[in-house]
Amino acid sequence: MRVLKAYLLYIEKEKNSMKSFFIKNREGQKISVILEKSDNCGLVFIMHGLGGFKEEVHIATIAKAFRDKNFTVVRFDTRHSLGESDGDYSDANPTNGCQDLEDVINWARTENWYREPFVLAGYSMGGGSILWYGANYSDKVSGLALLSTVIGGHHTLARYDKKDLQEWDATGIQVRPGSDHHLNWAQFKKDILQYDMVPEAHKFTMPFLMIVGDQDTNTPLEDHMKLYQKVPEPTEMYVIKGASHVISEASHLKEIENILKKWIDKI
Repeated sequence: MRVLKAYLLYIEKEKNSMKSFFIKNREGQKISVILEKSDNCGLVFIMHGLGGFKEEVHIATIAKAFRDKNFTVVRFDTRHSLGESDGDYSDANPTNGCQDLEDVINWARTENWYREPFVLAGYSMGGGSILWYGANYSDKVSGLALLSTVIGGHHTLARYDKKDLQEWDATGIQVRPGSDHHLNWAQFKKDILQYDMVPEAHKFTMPFLMIVGDQDTNTPLEDHMKLYQKVPEPTEMYVIKGASHVISEASHLKEIENILKKWIDKI
């Protein structure tokens, strides 16, 4: 309970201290962005996971690591998330996330602080989005930093309970645990099954970092290794002992921050 309270307090502090603003995507929908500019030439875009938002403690930890290394940091709420951007959670899927990342980068390209190549960092389904972008636009990306990443649709579905899958297939709805939010399951399932980054692994020739908790059952170490073993050098993998998929313990977050900072110095 104390961990949860600390987590909620951190999020509230983060929301109050960071000023967000809106840009428009390709369809005129609003995307909420936090921009932290630096005079240094480094630039990073950071993505949250399914139903997440840009002020979450693990996202803020990633941002801090890059900010402390004098990077310009861009983080944003994808559409159809629980953040400030347009859309409804029921319509969330990987393609929307990939499009949002493209649109935020295209907006950034018009700003005077924009630099190429840039780093991409992502958590869970956001990790899947940056993998997609890195595979398709490798010349623009100087590094990929992945936390508890989704590597593909078949791998993700294989981690769900079979009874849950049967229920979602029958009802067409996946209810988000602990909330009244739900996904259009048929739409989400069809979309995520289009993605599998393991066959794309040879395209990741940029510095490549993977971080995962040893208690993560959503995107476990076993799945990370399927991608990691096929990615060309230079690659790095770190396992956080005692950490699950949602990482909120202060000690785990500090470990992630330190890993990121050491990796940033190498890229």
